[in-house]
Amino acid sequence: MTTEATPDRLVNYAFLLGGVTALIFGVILLVRQDEAIGIVALLLGLWWLVQGAFLVFSVFIDNTDGWWKLLIGLIGVTAGIIVLANPVQAGEFLGTALAVVLGVLGVLAGIISIIGGIRGGGLGAWVFGLVSGGIGVLLLVYPQGSFTTLVTILALILIAQGLASIVLAIAAK
Repeated sequence: MTTEATPDRLVNYAFLLGGVTALIFGVILLVRQDEAIGIVALLLGLWWLVQGAFLVFSVFIDNTDGWWKLLIGLIGVTAGIIVLANPVQAGEFLGTALAVVLGVLGVLAGIISIIGGIRGGGLGAWVFGLVSGGIGVLLLVYPQGSFTTLVTILALILIAQGLASIVLAIAAK
């Protein structure tokens, strides 16, 4: 009897691995929020630094749109250095900035949805508009605390998704 890796079995293992990974990341994000946000900021800083350096060096290989590449590359290198020099403060700032951006987007989505409801979109458009706008206003009024809440919700979603993937992988075995 051979144990061959069939496509169905590989998909099953992928679901299992994805579920375990999501579960681990969710638990880490839930238990160690500050450190996890710091790590995300550190990775973002590294990304900006490397991407910026590649853009700066790419000007010497292909100078098409050279000024833009140089400008964006220097901004990326500068942002990367700033984030890497202060990852904890950068994590806090990025969290607050993200909450503000999401707040603005939530308010805009709410306004657009309410306008759609006025134009005949129905009760669902009104409800979505009010909820989205309310969440947006909450994020704008209290960005620091609301970002922590968003991280907690994300952690819980990752845990639930991880558990569901693990159960589905085991059940499909």
